[in-house]
Amino acid sequence: MTAAYPPIKQWVFAERVFGNTLDGVRPAGHSGRESGVFWLGTRQETSRVSAIVIPRGAGVEERPNCWRVSPEVFGAVTRWANPLNLCLLAVAHTHVRGAPPVLSWTDRNFGVRVPGVLAVVIGSGGDDSDHHNWGWYVFENYDYSPLSQTEIDERISIDPAGQVEAWTADASGVQILRT
Repeated sequence: MTAAYPPIKQWVFAERVFGNTLDGVRPAGHSGRESGVFWLGTRQETSRVSAIVIPRGAGVEERPNCWRVSPEVFGAVTRWANPLNLCLLAVAHTHVRGAPPVLSWTDRNFGVRVPGVLAVVIGSGGDDSDHHNWGWYVFENYDYSPLSQTEIDERISIDPAGQVEAWTADASGVQILRT
């Protein structure tokens, strides 16, 4: 692994990351569409997720069996994240009700393919709130590998007091999430 991608042994999530994620993806899921979020933070041996970005609007497609984010949205998120020293640590997305929370061929081949990045699949359109039931995959050695339940318990840590900020993004930029 190159210096550009230091290895990640553990991801630490503020407890609110999962709740904010589910709040962000459920509206589409309840309409039978896929949706997703980006989890950003510091990349190091123990990486902390400190920001959740919910792509929606211009440059984002939410359809049955397809969630797609345009290069313009990725660019807006990157331009926003770089001066904050944040990097993409994971992409979490839903599968519609009835589809298992496993990476599809499209997810595996057209998702973010960066060493150490997580791809997380949330089942039931976002209604599966137990992160242990989600599909957890890490990109290593040119492909995604599933994390076993033991690896999830060892490598995914929940910090009840952790801080996280929630944002939305579209092709025009990133904005703080107003609730």
